[in-house]
Amino acid sequence: MVKVVLIPIDWSEHAEKAFNWYIYNLHRDGNTLILAHFIDASNDKELEEKELHMLELQEVYETCLLKMKIEYRWIHGSAGSAGEYIVRTTKETGAEMIVLGARGLGKIRKALLGSVSDYVVNKAKVPVLICKWGD
Repeated sequence: MVKVVLIPIDWSEHAEKAFNWYIYNLHRDGNTLILAHFIDASNDKELEEKELHMLELQEVYETCLLKMKIEYRWIHGSAGSAGEYIVRTTKETGAEMIVLGARGLGKIRKALLGSVSDYVVNKAKVPVLICKWGD
């Protein structure tokens, strides 16, 4: 049985839906949840501003998890790309599964812009559950 689950979190509806789907459909007592937030910043000032904004995001999720008495850890980073961060964090934390919200890029946009979920599925060494909803 999975014991450590990583969920990448940002302000998107996709991340929120993936989080909620995991909590209400997959979470079991004894599992530890790792919420990982990637900060994309081009300089120190932007990083500092986004870290402050991240604290609001962290509070939203922590409030829910504390009410539900779910064991969790909150981590964040800014090195590399979002996909690289997720894969690296999975290794570093010993996560045994990733639950990831997908934005649902079309084939052309994915080819031009890349896709975090596509990167994670191809590079992660653990099961990856992609939560995708129709637009």
